[in-house]
Parts: sequence; structure tokens; C-alpha cells
Amino acid sequence: MSINFSRFVPRMARLLPLLATVVIFAGCAETQRPEATGKGSVRGINAVVTSPELFFLNEERSMGNVNFRGIAGFQEWDDLEYNFNFDVFLPGEPEATRIASQFIDVVAGNEYSVALTGTLDNPVIVTWEDPERDFDGTEDFFDLDFVNLSPLTGEVDVYYDIEGTAPQAGMEIGRIANGERIAFQQFQPGDYVLILTAPGDPATILFESESFPRIAGERLSFLFTDPDPSITSPVGVDLVGRSGSPQRVADINSPPQLRVLHASFGTQNFDGYLDENLANLVFPNVAFKELAPFADAADVFLPLTLTEVGAPGTELFTVSIQQILGSLRTILIFGTSDELLARPIINDARPLSTYPVVRITHLSSNLATGLDIYEVAAGTELTDEVFPKFASSILGISTGFFATDTGMLEFILTLPGEKEAIATPVALDLANGNVVDMVIVDTADPAVVELLIIESNL
Repeated sequence: MSINFSRFVPRMARLLPLLATVVIFAGCAETQRPEATGKGSVRGINAVVTSPELFFLNEERSMGNVNFRGIAGFQEWDDLEYNFNFDVFLPGEPEATRIASQFIDVVAGNEYSVALTGTLDNPVIVTWEDPERDFDGTEDFFDLDFVNLSPLTGEVDVYYDIEGTAPQAGMEIGRIANGERIAFQQFQPGDYVLILTAPGDPATILFESESFPRIAGERLSFLFTDPDPSITSPVGVDLVGRSGSPQRVADINSPPQLRVLHASFGTQNFDGYLDENLANLVFPNVAFKELAPFADAADVFLPLTLTEVGAPGTELFTVSIQQILGSLRTILIFGTSDELLARPIINDARPLSTYPVVRITHLSSNLATGLDIYEVAAGTELTDEVFPKFASSILGISTGFFATDTGMLEFILTLPGEKEAIATPVALDLANGNVVDMVIVDTADPAVVELLIIESNL
């Protein structure tokens, strides 16, 4: 069979001009697209004190997770236009919720900081930019800027000087309110102290750091954020390098604190002393299930000594506690009267605007090998279709503070794989911002435990 191509010619002739036009327009569209000529750098900062962990994105491309006082360090992008976004996953929502966006027309050779402040319901974005600096190793200085991202702190005078230099009016680096910044300045290497004071009042010191050495050839930022219940300092201060990993800076006038919980069933009341100073009673007459108040504990390594009540010479137990600057820790005393145990846990919870948080720590020696922890809606029957929130929790293990739902919930304890409660369920009517800390302790019945609330803001 032969094919007559001549009958296709007229149609092909009509198509050729159209195809040519499409090619011409396609070429024009291509030439009108912006072309990158270089790269700039962008980082994201979460300064919302009631915020959970957020996601920082360029358009829909993740640049990292940022918890409060967290930073997604500088990443390079072509010098084009982008929207940088902060997203959050809310309980019960299948997709992330966008909190705020910031448009940036990236300029090659510049670095941009995008900080989220305010609240998640009323977010505020603070941005600043600087030309990038490349140090070649010959410099005899370092760069430092100061950024105030703390609505609660408000306006402060900033002093940054060699150790031993007292703040004096007129000698401050500058004065900045929330959302303001003191741009990069050059400093010579040395041992420096950061001091924040009330505006125009150098005698009213709000924050004073320890002395720390600085070397040439660095670019660093001091970020000031709101205080929260997880720190002792009146201001959150972080020193941040270009990599993005923040270094927490402690206030020398706000030492770390610790307290003790007596969770050893059958053990007598005890007195508690710090730093082997038996002349200074810090935790007097602590009874079973009692949580002693916080006390200052300045040393990094600090012995905690427990004695019989009123008899400092009769030692029951001693343990060395390693402190974290500016932190609050609870020392859990558990085990048996024959073998006391201690576990420090950090009190790092903040009230969050997005959901409640709960922590449960297993301190039952009678059921040391394991139990299941259920978190269910009030009235839920534990059937085979209901699974524990935490399975086979063993002695000394803590869940850490975990996100939970709002509303009336019950927390139920069972033996591993079983559905029969071994403790009276704890029913809580939870709301966003609630923080609840619970422990599991023994009772007179070795087959029964108690789920005990030791602290909450309900």
C-alpha cells in the first residue's frame, strides 16, 4: 500500500506559521525570566515565648525546625525573590498552619535575618540585613551586633566591655527597645562581659553575664528574648554565630536552682544539704510525696546530702548533681530505704499557646520492670483497640513534657499489655498553656501505685 504524502502538504503548510509563533513566544518568555547572578544567605529565628517548635521555610522548602530561642542557621539562596514562612503543626490538623510570611528580594552578597516575635495569634516579623563578611585570618577584631526581641524586657541600655569595667552613663553601646537592633560593631579580642541596665540608669542591672573570651575573625550576634519558667534569668540571652547554634548566656545574679522530691515509699523524712555544708539546712524535713521549694545552687558540680531530720551527722544518702547554667532542676529521690536512688530532671516546660503539655516519671520500685501509661478521653474503656501512650515504662524513666489534647482527659496506669487499672485514674480538664508534671509512686499495696501531680498551673 502506498501513501500519498501530497494530501498532507496544505495542512502542514498551515501549521508551520503557528509553530513558528509558539517558538518565538516561548523564546521571549524564557528571556524574561529572572536569572540569578549570585547568592545571599537567610536565617530564621523563633522569638515567640509561647510557641512550640515551628518550621522555617523558603516558599515550601524546609530550612529547619525552630523552637523558642531556636535558629535555622544561614543558608544560601540565589539572588531572586522569595517568601520565607513560619509554619506550625496544630493538634488534630492534617496539614501545617502558616503563621507568618516575609518577602525578601535577595541581593547577592547580603545576609538576612528573619525573626518571629509577638504571639502566634498576632505575629510580628523583625528583619535586618548586612553585607556578608569574609574573614581572611589577618583581622585583629571581631564583629558583634545586639538584637532586642523581648517584648517583656522592653527598652534596655547595652554595655559590652572588658571584664571589670563598671557600667557608666554615656559608656553604653546603645539603647534598644523590643524589635530594635544595634548594628555590627568591631571589638578587639579580650575577655568581655555583657550588661543590660534600665534605660539611663546604669546602677539598675537587669542582666550581667560571666566573663568570656573572644577572638578575632568572628561575626556574632547577641539576641535578647523573653524570660520563661524554664530559666532563672530575667532575660533570655543567646550568643549566635553564623552556623546558627545558639550559646545560652547565663546571668551571674540568677544562679541555677534545684529542689528535691521525696518519692521513696517507706523511707523516713529527711533533711537536705548542699555542697557538704551541714551548717546550712536547705531542704528541711521533706516527707514522702513532698516537693521541696527551689533553692539556689551556684556550683556546676554540687553534692546533695540527705540526713535524718534534725541529725546532720546521720547521713542517709549523698549524690553529686551537675548543674546547667540558668536552669531549674528537680532531684527525684526514689528507690527503697535500703537502696535510695536519685535522678535529676530538668524543668524545661513553657506554657504553649497551641496545646497543653504533660510529663510523667516512673518512680515505683514495686513495679520497676514496667507499666503502661494511657492517655484517653474521659470515660474511655480500655479495650484491645485502645493502645497505651507509653508502653512498658520502667523505673526512673520519664516521658519528658509531651503535647496532649485539650478537654477532659484521663491518665490510666496498667501492667504491660493489660487493661486493668493499677492506680486511680487522674482526670484533667486541660487547656492550651497548661503544664502538668506527674510521678508514679508506690503505695502500701505492692500491686497498686499512685499517679501523683507534683506541679501544675491548672
